[in-house]
Parts: sequence; structure tokens; C-alpha cells
Amino acid sequence: MTYRHFLFPLAPKQALDAAFHQALHVANLIQAKVTLLTVIEELAELADLSRYSVSTLSLLEHATHECQRQLDQHKQDLQAQYPDIEFQSQVVTGVPYVEIIKVASQLQVDMIVIDAHREHKETACQWGTSTRHLMRESEVPIWALHQQQEPPKLAHIVVSLDVSHLDNTALNEKLLCHAYEFAIINESRLSLCHAWELESEGYLRDWSRCSDLEIAVIAQQLRDDREDRLAQLMADYPHSRVPMQMIMLEGNAKTVLPDYINNHDVDLVIMGSLSRTGIAGFVMGNTAEYMLDNIQCSVITLKPDRFHSPLLGDDD
Repeated sequence: MTYRHFLFPLAPKQALDAAFHQALHVANLIQAKVTLLTVIEELAELADLSRYSVSTLSLLEHATHECQRQLDQHKQDLQAQYPDIEFQSQVVTGVPYVEIIKVASQLQVDMIVIDAHREHKETACQWGTSTRHLMRESEVPIWALHQQQEPPKLAHIVVSLDVSHLDNTALNEKLLCHAYEFAIINESRLSLCHAWELESEGYLRDWSRCSDLEIAVIAQQLRDDREDRLAQLMADYPHSRVPMQMIMLEGNAKTVLPDYINNHDVDLVIMGSLSRTGIAGFVMGNTAEYMLDNIQCSVITLKPDRFHSPLLGDDD
């Protein structure tokens, strides 16, 4: 089993709403451990105020005590509902996304589960700054929850695969492995999606003077090649215990993939975040962040095995 320990960061006074139960349901099914974490953001102003008021010296201590009390109450409430989960809790201070990554490394968790939505966002589907930082800089997979209604069952899972380059093969195999495991746990159907387009059509038409027929033939060859690569990944699961299908989407990924997801009752998307510049690349950056703000379901992002978080030292 890949996932044995989940980290649930909770902001001070944050409620455990319906979105969290999607992940808690999975954790209970596999009898995993769940650590509830609250990061109290240190304010530089407090250091200055402490010079004027003795009471501010104990402010952080009181805040820590109150956050721990809230987590203990969450643990008590959740234990009754999810008897097969081992719950623990922790309160730390610092920059939230930095401390989340550090705690995840220290506890050797397998997944960070975060409710990325807040009422003050302009739209319900906007993802917060901390979530984006985590997706870019965490070695640990990130499960960013979307607001859900009961029941929390994951009936349809999509894994987004980039088969345009052979360099992505290892990451694609990792993504499909994780997606397949989630599908097994939840008895879900699994769709392998690849968005493709002939990006050089304008060059072929204007510079090489290719005819419409020639361009159509090239596009079909490109599509067939991508579909063959997708089929090769799927061939590793000849006796699949879950329904699996391949989906070839023609067009720009940031448009056609969200459209497919939002119109086909998808409950969870699993995709990769590969570094091209040291932090963000394959699904992060302009295209991916556009997608994240337009996907109406939860998203899990995975890093290539070679990725090392810039926030962790060599000894972490």
C-alpha cells in the first residue's frame, strides 16, 4: 500500500467541512494514520509589541494552547466516525507552507491533504497561495480538496498523462500506478487522459506550404503515435480489477482537459508536476494554474522521483 500516513493541515479555527471527508473516507478504508497539523503564523509585529506589553509575551503560548485544544476536539469527533484511522495532532509556528513541507518530511507522510478553498476567494473554485506553493515545492504528493457534497465516494478518477515526450515515461508510470491504486481502493472507474494538438500547424501551412490534406495526415500520425504510447502504459494492467479507458482529447490542454473533467462527473484528477526551471513545469505554470482554477473536482499532484524540495536541506 502506497499511502499509510496522511497529513491534514488546518488553519486556526478552520472547520472540518464536507471536503475533508472525501480523504478521510479513503484513509479509513486503508486503516491509515492521519496527523492533524496547525501552523500558527508568526507575526513580526509581536516582537515589537512585546516591548510595550508584558501580555503579548504569552500571546503565542495561548494561541498554541487554543489550537491544540481545537485539534484535540477534532480528533475526538473524527475517531468516533472513522474508527480505523489512527489520529494524532501537532501545532507549530512559522510560515504555513514551509512548516507543512518540513513536518511532512519529518513525519515521512505519504500525502498532504489540504482544503484549498476559503470563503473570501472570489469564486468557490479558486486555489489559495499556500496550495500553489505546496504543489510547486513539496516532494510529498498533494491532495487539494474541492468542496464536495455527501457521499464522498470517488466513482470516477482521471489520470492526466503527458505522452508527448519519452522523457515523461517514468512520471507517467508513477501517475498511473497511483491512480490505479486509488481506483482499487475506491472501486472507481479510471480514465487515462491525454490532450494533444498539432502545435506546428501554422508553420507547416505558412512556411512548408503544406496542403490541408498533408496537414491532416500529419495530425493523424501524431495522434496515432500518442495513442500508442498511452496504450503501452495501459498494457501494464492486462488484468485490471477496475474499468479503464483511454481518452484522447484534441486541443489545448488548459481548455480541453477542464472541459472534459467538468462534463463527465469526475471526482478526482491525478496529474504530475515536473520541474523544468527548478520548481514548476509540466502542470504548474500558467497552463496548469489556469487548469486548477477551472477544474471542479479534487486534484492530486505528484512529483518525479528525482525532485527534491528547495525548502529541505540535504539532511532533512
